[in-house]
Amino acid sequence: MIKIGTITFPQDAADKVAECYTQLPSPEGNVKLIDTYIYNDGEGDNRAFSIFEYDDASEKDMEVYLKKRYEAFSKIPGLTYTMEDWIRVQDALRMLAEGEFDTNVISSNIGL
Repeated sequence: MIKIGTITFPQDAADKVAECYTQLPSPEGNVKLIDTYIYNDGEGDNRAFSIFEYDDASEKDMEVYLKKRYEAFSKIPGLTYTMEDWIRVQDALRMLAEGEFDTNVISSNIGL
């Protein structure tokens, strides 16, 4: 499974966000941080999204890690975040073939 966490923050919070990134805990076990990307919309807001990968057996570990990670960000004024569940196309096709495809799997937004 894949989770994509997105933060949005004003330019004047950029230093606090950068400092927060240096203090974030590392994922453990089968939870992996694939990468983080940052975008500036040119109008004062910045966005960063991080891609996390984990297996079904590590769902609880993922939840614990994300709670710690995004609690740290939640202390920054003006910053908001969202969390989305994604699955690979080949996994969706396999689920469809097995008659188990549930679109809720790929449309949930999780607020921590």
